[in-house]
Amino acid sequence: MNLTAPGMLSQIPMSSARILIVEDEAKLLAHLVSIMTSSLQSVFTCSSFKELEQILGVKVSRFDVIVLDRLLNGRDSAELLPQIREAYPDARIMVLSAIDTSAEKASLLNQGADDYLAKPFDGEELIARVNVLLRRAPKALSLGNITLQADTRSLMVNGKDIPLTNKEFLLLKTLMQVPGKVFPKNELYESVWEMAADVESNVVEATVNKLRRRLEEVGANVRISNARNAGYWIEV
Repeated sequence: MNLTAPGMLSQIPMSSARILIVEDEAKLLAHLVSIMTSSLQSVFTCSSFKELEQILGVKVSRFDVIVLDRLLNGRDSAELLPQIREAYPDARIMVLSAIDTSAEKASLLNQGADDYLAKPFDGEELIARVNVLLRRAPKALSLGNITLQADTRSLMVNGKDIPLTNKEFLLLKTLMQVPGKVFPKNELYESVWEMAADVESNVVEATVNKLRRRLEEVGANVRISNARNAGYWIEV
């Protein structure tokens, strides 16, 4: 399945953990894809500095781990670490680099990377490190009197466990990751339903309305707001 923003992002669908591999060398990219998919991850790819900039600009999806090559088309991808952090605050970043020095590792970790692996690397070690990063991902999101549990995919309100459908969970998670941020309808459609935006579809509105009713019924003190031609956001 290809996501929107043509030519920028391709996916090999596997499981719920979502990995973005950013690598400009075709053979190494293919090798990384093979390693990741064999470990049952859902793998997305990006093959240039420019494409990564575009992805960060439109935030076409969500990622749990980003495997980032240090040099992309001769440019230093570390320049984009602040933008990656802003666009995907919950993603863990693994940098791959041919420079194997303590100073290099310390510099990248200080700039926002979560882990660093020198080239050449062992595939089993890469998988192990990615799994460690996945275990370090945030387990819960809280706002007002509600808590969204990522591991059990459940909603807690005043101590009560509230069932959610998969799409309701993903929609609420997206909104709660950046409270107050306005998410355009097409961005929610692409991020939650992972399809190209369909201006005729009312699936976003329908799911938002169901979530609103559910939150009101259980006494949540947060609300999902919207503005015509702007988008949706969550606030207390």
